[in-house]
Amino acid sequence: MNRRTVIRNVLFFSAGAVLVPSCVHEEGKSTIPLKNISLSGDQEKLMESLTETIIPKTSTPGANDLSAHLFVLMMVDECQPKDNQQKFMKGMSQFEALAKKQTGNNFAECTAVQKATMLGDIENKKDTPEELAAFYNITKRLTIQSFTSSQYFLTKIQVYEMAPGRYHGCVPVKATS
Repeated sequence: MNRRTVIRNVLFFSAGAVLVPSCVHEEGKSTIPLKNISLSGDQEKLMESLTETIIPKTSTPGANDLSAHLFVLMMVDECQPKDNQQKFMKGMSQFEALAKKQTGNNFAECTAVQKATMLGDIENKKDTPEELAAFYNITKRLTIQSFTSSQYFLTKIQVYEMAPGRYHGCVPVKATS
């Protein structure tokens, strides 16, 4: 056997052994790596559905089109203090339990009317636990932040101009008396 062929085959097999685990995705796990909070696939679907309910798709892209749920999760994971992260996760489980109690389904499986009613009740503070309110408020705030800082929003809706803005040097000035 040729030494070059053996070395090449060893390199191919070792590269394959390194790449194959990264290609395999377990069904119940989150699609993004998080350092401080652990998230299941169902919880990620809940976040996706919740952010889409907050900013639905109309003539403009919705929250899912801009991956707002991933932004929310990354911001909570990396920027919130540990106690807020724990409140967020506890509030998420309370939110899902509330959805099952009110509708009999997971939040992602509810109709649009059921989702809107449930969010309206939470916003009106109808017997809302502290962790659930914190979860919803953080999610809503970060979803809006994700949308308003997206490329689509800054190029199509509110056109962003770099500081100091446009310079209009020759503008006629009307004299006032």
